[in-house]
Amino acid sequence: MKCAMISVLLGTAMLSVPTVAPAQSTMPAMTGSYSSADVGAAPIHGLDGPAFSASASDANLFQIAASRLSLARSQRSDVKNYARRMISEAQTSQQTLLASLDNDQRRIARPTTRLSAERASMLKMLRGTPRGSFDNLYLTQSARVQQGNWAAYKGYAEDGADQSLKQVAGNGVPIIEQQLQQGDALLPSALSAN
Repeated sequence: MKCAMISVLLGTAMLSVPTVAPAQSTMPAMTGSYSSADVGAAPIHGLDGPAFSASASDANLFQIAASRLSLARSQRSDVKNYARRMISEAQTSQQTLLASLDNDQRRIARPTTRLSAERASMLKMLRGTPRGSFDNLYLTQSARVQQGNWAAYKGYAEDGADQSLKQVAGNGVPIIEQQLQQGDALLPSALSAN
């Protein structure tokens, strides 16, 4: 009886497991469920491959640097856990992005490893923030960067010309939406975007 119940449960669980498209697929996942109103930003259309990769890389590099700073300066364990997730996901996103820039048909130049002036200024502000204000500023800045990143990813997933980067963008949209949701839940309601 136990074996039969386990088989039924496993069979039911297998039916609900989403299928994952192979990495070489050229169709983006586009499984994001947020609208512009949910995010507070509109998709950016008309980006070419180099502009999309520069924008995505800048966001990844900022999230890694800001989240590492958060591990050292945050006073809340839930914020540190969020920062660990952000580091891991931003590193994976960056590796995926860079890997997609070279293929047999074309090569897109790698984006710079330096932060844009805007993101460098944000990081400088974060470094100089008193510990008591750090967590809220980190979460607010992270959300702002994610909003911009969502706009670039969503726009490129919708109308990007390069199929490899379009796949990266389409797969990244739901991840960014999850990051926005988790970060928003950590902010005091007065600072929350929703």
